[in-house]
Amino acid sequence: GYQTGYKSGYEAGYKPGLEQQTQSGYALRNPTYQEMKAFLAEDITNSKAYLEDQYVCSDFAAAVNNNAEAKGIRCAIVDIFYPEGYGHTIVAFETTDKGLIFIEPQFDQEVSLVVGKSYAQTNNYTPAPRDDTIKRFLIIW
Repeated sequence: GYQTGYKSGYEAGYKPGLEQQTQSGYALRNPTYQEMKAFLAEDITNSKAYLEDQYVCSDFAAAVNNNAEAKGIRCAIVDIFYPEGYGHTIVAFETTDKGLIFIEPQFDQEVSLVVGKSYAQTNNYTPAPRDDTIKRFLIIW
């Protein structure tokens, strides 16, 4: 199953003539909002367990990012910076019809990022064990 899904995403992302521009012939595209939702519905990353020091927020974000890109969908990693050196990692999609959408990859939920506000409070999550006021965030394409 994995190889079949990987192969179809790989083939869907191939664009003839791009070899000279991209070195590989593959290009990523921004999805529509519905394509993003469909991708997230079939992606199983959110079914994995959060395991302290083994599989954490950055692992969830990296998996969603890699899975999206394997299907030819452009996805960003978003690093969120909190006080005292702590942080969090999520993903984002630049949808063609609804703009930039932030996603919490542990739950496949849309979230909002507001500098100066608590990530947990803004998104109705259980309060964090430490200050999760967003100092800044960095979107990495």
